[in-house]
Amino acid sequence: MFEKFFLLFAFVCTVSAELGCPDGWTLGKGTDKCYKLLAGLMDYDKSEAACKAFSAELPSIHSDAENAAVYAYTANGAHVRLGAKRSGPGKYDFKWNDGSPMDYKRFNDQYMDNTAGKEDCFDLWLEDRWNDIHCTAQEIVVCQKPGSHVSSG
Repeated sequence: MFEKFFLLFAFVCTVSAELGCPDGWTLGKGTDKCYKLLAGLMDYDKSEAACKAFSAELPSIHSDAENAAVYAYTANGAHVRLGAKRSGPGKYDFKWNDGSPMDYKRFNDQYMDNTAGKEDCFDLWLEDRWNDIHCTAQEIVVCQKPGSHVSSG
């Protein structure tokens, strides 16, 4: 009886849970989030709706690793839309759409200017920094969702 228990215990202990993503999604290096690049350029409202169709959100960023994972999609100077909107009159008054805290910031002070008082969204762009932009701007869309644990062993 003891041997059977020990063998079962040893088998269970060698099975580990790894973080994975659904087909067509990529796990961000050093993150627990999955990312998917969508085809075409979209404004903010269409971007948000497109991500929700995948049970995902526009990216909210909380670490250097997450910022780097999204920045990887900015090849050739492209802008990638982020999932936040202006929440007040201040230069840096933004809130993430998913309700998570804005506990990490990479604003590009040179470009955070709220031109004509109409730049209520922001994106990831130059030098892996964030820039405020018109919500109607057509930009690359990357969706984000939590990774899920898959068993291996």
